[in-house]
Amino acid sequence: MSDGPSVDGLNYEQSHLVKMANQIAANIPARSEIPTQIAAHIRNFWTPAMRADLEFLSHRQPDLFEPDVQTAATLLRRGSQA
Repeated sequence: MSDGPSVDGLNYEQSHLVKMANQIAANIPARSEIPTQIAAHIRNFWTPAMRADLEFLSHRQPDLFEPDVQTAATLLRRGSQA
């Protein structure tokens, strides 16, 4: 797979990161406090580089993310404990 431009000018890793973040939101089993659960999953399982990319992309292209992912990114930025 290439690191070249992909959808919306993102490289492969960035496109995959967006897809994964939105999939996490769609697959949260308990439908309460979804952004908190997304933030906890990202904090526990994503590398620091992936979290940095999420922060960058959530600012630069917020429309790529589901609203709950955007809220989770805000929680992560604020350092909220999820």
